[in-house]
Amino acid sequence: MIASNLFKLFISFNAFFSFLNIDESTNIIEVSEPIEEPISVVSKIYKEDFLIYPQVKDMKDQAAQNKINETFIEHMESSYQGYLQLKMEMEKFREDEKELCKEYPYSCEYSYNTRFDVKFNQNGKLSFLLYDATYSGGAHGLEAVQTYNFNVQTGELYSLKDIISNESKFASLTDFVKNYIKENPEYFFDEEIIGDFEVNEKTQFYFTESGIDLIFQQYEIAPYAAGHPTISIPSSEL
Repeated sequence: MIASNLFKLFISFNAFFSFLNIDESTNIIEVSEPIEEPISVVSKIYKEDFLIYPQVKDMKDQAAQNKINETFIEHMESSYQGYLQLKMEMEKFREDEKELCKEYPYSCEYSYNTRFDVKFNQNGKLSFLLYDATYSGGAHGLEAVQTYNFNVQTGELYSLKDIISNESKFASLTDFVKNYIKENPEYFFDEEIIGDFEVNEKTQFYFTESGIDLIFQQYEIAPYAAGHPTISIPSSEL
């Protein structure tokens, strides 16, 4: 029994000292944060095989896991309603415009799909992008993107306001983005087109290893060909 307890004590101390970085030249001990394992993410289908969304599993905190998964379910409920609305409108259009559809079939085609990307999954943070793409005839469709940034300990969502040092940073981030756009005019709209753009707590972002990336909708700050433009913000700017 004593030997068993001593072994457990040794293991406990060994685990503790694994987070210590001792500089022998100065005898200074630095304590590092334990690295959390990535969260398991699986793909699911919501009612139709073109409506794909993520779910997390095997998390230590079941309540946090449920909260994250419920957030995605709510998104998909909205997406499904969007699909039904598009279907109803386009089927009516086909019925009303039979001759047009016969002559120009592409003008009466439609589709709806969702997909997702996992952009960050480490250090207790999860970042997802969920895309809703629609097509209702014409040259091309449109795709909206929604970011979801989670604290895996609680299942709560982060907003941009949660990760900046103070609210005055919104102004400096706005300047950072505008300067970036000016320095890369080949990718973005002119300042006159963008208008009174500003970074605020509703601006979409996702975590990166060096800070965050801001992400924008199609046509928000750049032409369609640019897709969803991203601008990287280093941690030093937050």
